Amino acid sequence: MHKNKILIIGIDGAGLDLVERFARSGSLPNISSLMRQGISAGLQSTLPPTTLPAWTSFMTGASPSSHGLPDFTIREGYGVRFAGGPCRRLPTLFTYLENCGLRTSAAWFPATYPPESLSGYHISGWDSPVTAQGNSSFVHPTSLHRALLRQFGGDHVAFDTVDEFRTDEAWYLKTAKALVDRVTRRAEMAAWLMTHHPTDVAGFYFGETDTAAHHFWAFCDPTSPRRPKQVDPRLETVIEDVYQAIDAAVGLLVETAEKDATVVILSDHGSGGSSDIAIYLNRMLADAGLLKFRQRLRFNPAPASLRNSIPGLIPAKYRRRLFRLAGGLAPAFLESRIRFANIDWHGTSAFSEEINYAPSVWYNLQGREPKGTLHVQDRDRVFETIERAAKSLKGPGGSQLIDRVMPRESIHSGRYVYLFPDIIIEPARPGGGYTPAFLPSKGRVSPITARLNPADQLGPKGRSLPGCHTPIGILIAAGQGLPRDERVTAHIQDVAPLITSIAGVSPAPWFEGQCPIPMGPTKTIPSIDCPTNNSSNSSQPGYTAAEERIVAERLKRLGYLE
Repeated sequence: MHKNKILIIGIDGAGLDLVERFARSGSLPNISSLMRQGISAGLQSTLPPTTLPAWTSFMTGASPSSHGLPDFTIREGYGVRFAGGPCRRLPTLFTYLENCGLRTSAAWFPATYPPESLSGYHISGWDSPVTAQGNSSFVHPTSLHRALLRQFGGDHVAFDTVDEFRTDEAWYLKTAKALVDRVTRRAEMAAWLMTHHPTDVAGFYFGETDTAAHHFWAFCDPTSPRRPKQVDPRLETVIEDVYQAIDAAVGLLVETAEKDATVVILSDHGSGGSSDIAIYLNRMLADAGLLKFRQRLRFNPAPASLRNSIPGLIPAKYRRRLFRLAGGLAPAFLESRIRFANIDWHGTSAFSEEINYAPSVWYNLQGREPKGTLHVQDRDRVFETIERAAKSLKGPGGSQLIDRVMPRESIHSGRYVYLFPDIIIEPARPGGGYTPAFLPSKGRVSPITARLNPADQLGPKGRSLPGCHTPIGILIAAGQGLPRDERVTAHIQDVAPLITSIAGVSPAPWFEGQCPIPMGPTKTIPSIDCPTNNSSNSSQPGYTAAEERIVAERLKRLGYLE
């Protein structure tokens, strides 16, 4: 059987609106060419549009409540544990294609640790529980790790995530250059892998576009409510500069691929601007009579003001050592205290984890929670109260701050629906399309909504950043048998069926998405067993204590945790 060669390029946070804007200016010649040669779509992300669930939905062709990875953390009672690749309950697209007789390889996608034993190679992503310098445990085969070190050096192979606690002007200028350089280095490494380790299907991930949008949106968007009064002209084009570097990477990889290869480009979500309006969901619930704060606030091992101010004063190498020493108190314990320590559970019917990028509410149900107070039959009444309270929140000029308040069953229906919050809140984007920030409540008596202080509007990480996730990413596919210059409709779960159709094989039985375009006949292949991958058979999959400390440190540096 002739095997169609497939090149997959994942671009974190790339939105169709940004791609089209930069394409019109001539900044993306390679991506523009592929759009003209094939199909493109505004790719609908998961709801909410979060990194680990979305990339895992791409890799499994299934919804988050079916693949079982809800976020970076999973709530258990009044605490959380850290989650990642070990919690995924379905095989990946790459493993399925291996079973269909194709040689596959993948590099750097999030939520892929430990690496799969692909016949080509597999390099896990930045959330791998290994040190920033990396080690052979995140590369399969381990001999490839040694080869990469010889070819590129330790700095290039390492998880060189930007030190995102410092946010002075010198840091922004340094980071702007570092992001472009990192794209270039990763592209060179990907091209080397394609040349020296060719496979039928090769996938590569780039995350720099997401980092650029999070940090530099206010500098690059003249109408951003968080834009400083004075902006260095060198910072006004950083997002476009990073997209240009991605475009050059696409050009290099397409040139390196075989001439008849089909190219598939996708992102996990889009990017947009954050408002300067903050919402405090637990304050809202308390005002509605659904949550009670403790009369005496409990000791918080890492108060927000301290967590956000001290790191920038300590050099990175010493900060990591201190973090690991503090990790003697397990990071999951610390994170649990931050989210839940000051809630009086006996007087609470509903509560929020107050995660900025995924606003939601849990019921404090009797029989489910350790100190549950809410009867199951009262859920509808509480939902209506929360919906009224959320819809009453207004921004400047009386604009709506919340678009939808949804029971989880209206979004999730898979086997692992219980891992997801009872109520999902979708923010509106008033005032020019800027998303309000959802921040941790600090104290009992204070407003439900407030404007951010000017000092907080640019971050640093650990606070609300000027750029945020939006629900529409991008899909581009060009190659033999695909329509030319055609816009289609697609969800992130549809990408895996599209790729199997391009490969000429039938979709996996657990795929929930549909191929977004008509394709030719496929070959039926005996499927691998579902439902679990090589690391999710345990009843409580997760990280060891040592791995948890490393992952927590990296997530804090990237701003996903307080």
